[in-house]
Amino acid sequence: MGASMRWVRSLAAPEGIAALVAQRCGLAVTGCKLIRSLTNDVYRVETAGGAAYACKVYAAGSAHVAWEQDLAAHLAAAGVTAAAPVPLDDGSFVGGLDAPEGVRAFTVTVWAGGDKPRPPWSDGLFHRYGAALARLHLAADGFGSAHPARVDRPTSTLDTALRGIGDPMVHEMAAVARRRLDAVVRPDIGVRHGDASLDNVHLTPGGGVLWHDFDLAAVGWRVADLTGPYGGVHWPAFLEGYRTLRPVDTDAVVAVRVVELVRNIGWHLTAKVALRGTESAGEGWVERELASLRALRDQL
Repeated sequence: MGASMRWVRSLAAPEGIAALVAQRCGLAVTGCKLIRSLTNDVYRVETAGGAAYACKVYAAGSAHVAWEQDLAAHLAAAGVTAAAPVPLDDGSFVGGLDAPEGVRAFTVTVWAGGDKPRPPWSDGLFHRYGAALARLHLAADGFGSAHPARVDRPTSTLDTALRGIGDPMVHEMAAVARRRLDAVVRPDIGVRHGDASLDNVHLTPGGGVLWHDFDLAAVGWRVADLTGPYGGVHWPAFLEGYRTLRPVDTDAVVAVRVVELVRNIGWHLTAKVALRGTESAGEGWVERELASLRALRDQL
C-alpha cells in the first residue's frame, strides 16, 4: 500500500464538469473548457441552445459560498450583475464535488455577457466604472441572506500577510496604515465586491457596466472597493462617477489601499506559491505591488 498523500489542489477534467452541469442543472451540454485555474477553477460550459454558463469549483473548505450566491442572485435581480446564479436540481445555488483534498463547493452562473474593457482607458470609462460601483453598493443595501455572511475588516488578516514579507518598508507602512484606520470613528460598512477592478466588469452594447465574480465579496469597509483606481490618472473621473450616486469619505482610501497592497503581496508570496510553486513569485506581481506601496509613502 502506498503512503498516505495530502492533496493541496486537484483539477477536474472538463468532460466531468460537463456531465455534472448537465445532470445538476438539466442543461443540454455540448462542450466544456477550463478557463482559469488558481484558488478556484472556472469552466465555460456550452449548451445546445447556444447559451453559455460558468461553473466555478471552489477550493476545499471555502466558506460563505451560499451567502455569496444569494448576493449574486440579489444583484442580478437589481440589474447590476451579468452573471446570475443558476439553481441546481435541489433548488440550491451551491453543490458539492468530492475531490482528493475534500469536498469542493461548485456553482453555476450565466456566462457574463458583454465585453471586458480594454485599453486605451479614458475618463469617460472610469466615470461609468465609478457610477457602476456606487450602483452596486446601493443595490446591496437591501440584501439579506439566511446564510452567514463573509466579513472582512481591513486589518483582519494583516498580521498573517506580514509574516510572509521581509521588507521593513512594508512593515513600517502597514503599521502607519493600521493606526490611521484604528482612528476612523464611523467607517462606511456594508457589502463590498471585494475585487472591484475592471477585470470583473463587462460593458454592454448600450453603454452599461455590469459586474461579475463575487468570490471575494464580503461585509466590510466599502471604501476598499475604491482603492484600485486610486492614484491613477483617471481617479478623479472615477470618484466623480461614484459621487453622482453615492457619497464617499475618501480620508481612509490611502490607508486601506496600503493594507490591500500588503495583503496582496503576502498572498503572492505564500498562498499563491502553495498553489503554483515558487516560480510564481517571479511573475512580477510582487515587484509591481511593492512599487505601488513606495508611491504611497508620502501620502500616509
